[in-house]
Amino acid sequence: MQAKLPITNRSSDSDASLTGSDGYWRSVDQLESTPEFEQFLHREFPQAASEFPAGVSRRRWLKLMSASLALGGAAGCRYGPDQIAPFIVRPPSTVPGVPKHYATNFELAGRAVHLLVSNMDGRPIKIEGNAEHPLMRASEPNDLSGAGSRFASAGTDVFSQACVLGLYDQDRLMQVSRRVDGQSVTSSWAEFAEYAKEHFGSLESGAGQSLAILMSPSLSPSVNRLVAQVVKALPSASVVMYSSVDESPQREACSQAAGKPAELLLDLSAAQVICCLDSDLLGNDPNMLLYSRQFSKGREPVVGKMNRLYAIESRYSITGSTADSRLAVKSSQIGAFIVRLEKKVDELLAGGSPAVAADGEEPFDKVDSSAKLARIVDAMAEDLVNHKSAGVVSVGPHQPVEVQLSALRINEKLGNVGSTVRLMPSRVAIEGVQPASLSDVVERMNSGAITTVWVLGDNPVYAAPGDVKLGEALAKVPNSIYFAEFSDETAAVCSWSVPAAHPLESWGDVLAVDGTYGIGQPQILPLLNGKSLPEVLSILAGRELSGQEIVKESADAIRGEPLPTRTWRQVLHDGYLDGTQAEGIALVSAEGPLPTGTLSIDSAENGNLEVVFTTSDALYDGRFAKNVWLQELPQAISKIVWDNAALVAPATAKQLGLKQGEVVRLARGGKEIELPVFLMPGHALGSITVQLGYGRVCRDEAVDSDKQIAIGTDVGPLRTVDAMHIATGVEAKATKKLHKLVTTQDHFAIDELGLSEIEKRAPRLIREGTLEQIEEGGQDYVKHLGLHSPELESLWEEPINTLESDSTVAYQWGMTIDLNKCTGCNSCVVACQSENNIAVVGKEQVGNGREMHWIRIDRYFRGERDAPQMVHQPVACAHCETAPCEQVCPVAATVHTEEGINAMAYNRCVGTRYCANNCPYKVRRFNYFNYGTEYGYFYGWQQKGKLEEASRQLQQLVLNPEVSVRGRGVMEKCTYCIQRVQNGKIHARNEGRAVADGEIQAACQAACPTQAITFGDLKDPSSKVSQLQHSPRAYDMLAELNIKPRTRYLARVRNTHPRLKTEDQLKDPHAGHGGDHDTHAADEHAAEHGGESEHASAETH
Repeated sequence: MQAKLPITNRSSDSDASLTGSDGYWRSVDQLESTPEFEQFLHREFPQAASEFPAGVSRRRWLKLMSASLALGGAAGCRYGPDQIAPFIVRPPSTVPGVPKHYATNFELAGRAVHLLVSNMDGRPIKIEGNAEHPLMRASEPNDLSGAGSRFASAGTDVFSQACVLGLYDQDRLMQVSRRVDGQSVTSSWAEFAEYAKEHFGSLESGAGQSLAILMSPSLSPSVNRLVAQVVKALPSASVVMYSSVDESPQREACSQAAGKPAELLLDLSAAQVICCLDSDLLGNDPNMLLYSRQFSKGREPVVGKMNRLYAIESRYSITGSTADSRLAVKSSQIGAFIVRLEKKVDELLAGGSPAVAADGEEPFDKVDSSAKLARIVDAMAEDLVNHKSAGVVSVGPHQPVEVQLSALRINEKLGNVGSTVRLMPSRVAIEGVQPASLSDVVERMNSGAITTVWVLGDNPVYAAPGDVKLGEALAKVPNSIYFAEFSDETAAVCSWSVPAAHPLESWGDVLAVDGTYGIGQPQILPLLNGKSLPEVLSILAGRELSGQEIVKESADAIRGEPLPTRTWRQVLHDGYLDGTQAEGIALVSAEGPLPTGTLSIDSAENGNLEVVFTTSDALYDGRFAKNVWLQELPQAISKIVWDNAALVAPATAKQLGLKQGEVVRLARGGKEIELPVFLMPGHALGSITVQLGYGRVCRDEAVDSDKQIAIGTDVGPLRTVDAMHIATGVEAKATKKLHKLVTTQDHFAIDELGLSEIEKRAPRLIREGTLEQIEEGGQDYVKHLGLHSPELESLWEEPINTLESDSTVAYQWGMTIDLNKCTGCNSCVVACQSENNIAVVGKEQVGNGREMHWIRIDRYFRGERDAPQMVHQPVACAHCETAPCEQVCPVAATVHTEEGINAMAYNRCVGTRYCANNCPYKVRRFNYFNYGTEYGYFYGWQQKGKLEEASRQLQQLVLNPEVSVRGRGVMEKCTYCIQRVQNGKIHARNEGRAVADGEIQAACQAACPTQAITFGDLKDPSSKVSQLQHSPRAYDMLAELNIKPRTRYLARVRNTHPRLKTEDQLKDPHAGHGGDHDTHAADEHAAEHGGESEHASAETH
């Protein structure tokens, strides 16, 4: 019997770095070889891959059977006859089955989004970015191939991609309701309008002194204009502009520096040095889409052109994972850090000499924490001073005002203000309104001074700090009106709940960050009787207008004159009013008190811990808790799904006696919460990160309509008004309870033999080097890294070694993925799910390794456990020319098209799963159940049993009719969006021409904000994808298997300051090879079979 290869036991007790020069690892569980991970590896197949779930109680089984019988009986009842209207007389310029695209803009998760909506026969089904918007045109990434083609792709974020699913959510509020004697009673819009008119009149008699308006800061000119009109009529009314994601410190600092309401706008496309201090510009920043596009323009790996990104942060963020250099520092110590940075910048500006590396200086990852801190401050200051007017110092918008002013001062001293840093007119300021504090208004509610509250959305009862007790105060107010999307925590205590229309079924408007005025137009009539916020405000003000009339009034006011009909139509077509960009504001003075505090990055004293509250990558602040595409989305860094956790550094967990998955109790000021622990390498010592948006309660209707279930834990009770984002003085205590966290990072690790091979091949899978190495290597950059995949010769002629020149085959499709641009933002994952009708399976099934995403983004760590580097790698079907999956399918369900696409014939598939077993990339997904029909497209939140027909019909409206819905027993995978390929070819053929380069874009490519993904025709040597595949950075993943993938990767390049380079970056990549690489394959083959050779024993890569 062949012995199993041993797995290195890397004990968590050891503080030593990984052995070996490569040092790539996927998770702490893998690094420490935990029993759970080893059990996962020992199974030949993932848990429950072949058997039905066990552990169903008799009670649950009877309930499910009873529900099935009841629903089965209901399904047998006949519905009334429906009239089918033929599409013979169709609207002008409309062809059934051909989608139309409409421009729209709206506010989503605190950011303005500029979109194109694909509308199929009257229903929106897909979201894309509007590449023609002025903001997007100005930030178009460079075409690194030199092909000169312009790819019309603006990219999107995950929330924009997933918002189309929320449109068809049957749990949205359907009717106006009012609460009478504690019970919800259905009402109507007419009754509400009558009530509002009478009540507004009574408010006028007291000048609105008893009225409070609770709203989030709005980017909509129409909303702000209507609120201003209400306050003008009721001058004593109180307006609270509250958001659970508090960015007011940054706005306050900008306004103080400008002398008028202002906000910050950066231009990363002109920046050579970017310093992010607790600032996730590429992740959860409101302008992340713009900044990601701008940032990618500077990632061209050319000396003198490539930008350099520093990240100083408490947790690993998307920006931190993309950074060239990173240091983990507590969020509460960012103020002390920026004081030290400003002092060093002042020294250099006064003529001081930059720090010089000493002879024999150790690599950055080998020195102690104080030396790391000194080096990175010196390097940042030196780079900033050497690139005056081309640098950016950015701090997170939640950091205190004095920290914001310090960043503005540094930027002003370096000449960055007016170049890479601009102050713009505030978009959220309302004329004539001085916002009141939430605490003061709640106090007045409790005293009875406020008798009417208008709550304009965003569920503030859930989102408010724990010490405010907003829900209790609202319950005491006799007249409370809630603009509600769902029947949620706020609706439960308000006297009126009016249904909110979805942004895709509403008229609206929004100001872009550069001031461009954008129009939001409805893509479909309201499905569930909702109205937009401007319409509801007009009703409350006693002046009922349609949404279009309100928006048209705002557009006229922005232009300063009534828009002609022709101009109005052009605005609707383009989505924006051209020429409305705002001028920047001059900085008057950024003087202010210096931040206080000490700076110590190696302290983790219990009782003096900090807890950092961040938005969720998936749910934001909880407003997307009903969106199951986002619930099941692996979070960018942790890869956790359907849950939140307390992220903590392994060293801090060891000091506190905590283990992975153990529930920890966090206490502060008499308040406490309990969360499972998730060990996160690279996290700041003494800091714990928790995510907002979880712990929302709903009914589990499949089992018991009265049973309440919650997804994750609500961390709100630990938040207070004075600690909205950073809470200090926190004590952590282990509870010895365990909680199963589901993370996808270790899925598809295969088995012990497979893991051993992954560890050996990791440097071939993830290829990265430094900017100096690419300059030295030139056209042989990948080989210069010491990672060789020799040409594998065949015994027979293989025409597929080079693309066939047969003129009858017009196209050969392929893709490249640039690891130097990928930030791991997950936009491609959700876009693929939306485009290709990919099912949601729920937490239990994901835990069994049954997630259905066609794209996964692998996250790898490299280096020491407490301060590793991170890299992301999107992986999907590579459409191999000699595909192993095709060779083992007994029914030819997976076949190769003449254009090079590995296609699926779903009707042939009999579910043997041989193809998944033979796929070296592990990117095939199997339908263990009829997820769409038996579980529902919203599975995991609402119902686990059979769905009512009305709900099913509503849910099915989100499906793309051009893609088959797969059933149980069918294998599926990435198809290069073959439906888009066919549509593009048909369109070009109808016009009598060939498909233009960039005309066809895969869904993942169109959604990528950095253009890290390129798709096109490999047969055209001038195409962008063809030129990128011949880049010096291009390589095939698993090339040694001779499978010839059509998807190639471009190696990552780090532009690291010389004094901040790690041991791996300083090491000669050719060391230990002996100079002869022609025998590499043979030696490696011998080594695999137990043979020994001098080359194999000396090998270090």
